[in-house]
Amino acid sequence: MQAAVKITNEVTPVRSLEEPRFERIFGSEYAMSSPGYKHQSVLLALGAHLKDKLKSSNCEPIIAPFDVYPLYEKGDKYTLVQPDIFLACEQSKLKDKSYNGAPKFIIEILSSNRSHDMVIKLNLYEKAGVNEYWMIDPEEKVITVLEFSDGKYIHHGFSGEDDVPLLTIPGCVVEFKKVFES
Repeated sequence: MQAAVKITNEVTPVRSLEEPRFERIFGSEYAMSSPGYKHQSVLLALGAHLKDKLKSSNCEPIIAPFDVYPLYEKGDKYTLVQPDIFLACEQSKLKDKSYNGAPKFIIEILSSNRSHDMVIKLNLYEKAGVNEYWMIDPEEKVITVLEFSDGKYIHHGFSGEDDVPLLTIPGCVVEFKKVFES
């Protein structure tokens, strides 16, 4: 005899079958947790702002999650990051699911694990020769611009009220007052 099956309207959460997000840097793997609301709000506003500002350029802003292999051209096909935003300016490096090489411009929006972006990724991006690396603190509304020069980064600081020029795209300026008001 078969047991009766009770049908209800209750929904049971099901664990996602998708792969967890992670980064591989200098031989270590780092699990990536979901970002918070402020992080995502700034990410969306900044991505839209850059897309609008870069219409006439050959660069396209791409937002996470998207795999970037920054040391690919140096023979390292293992190191993998997922920057919050990067500019794909060299179409030959852009594949369907990855960018194989160091982007000219990367943005990380700081969240709970700040040292990951401020130390580990900074060292990686410097080693890869990323021309311009921005770290944005959505809580304090502070923008740190790192400019690659003579093999090292030069630091420039801005507030959330400033218009910040992209050093790699002459004439392009991000109006952070608009980014942070959304």
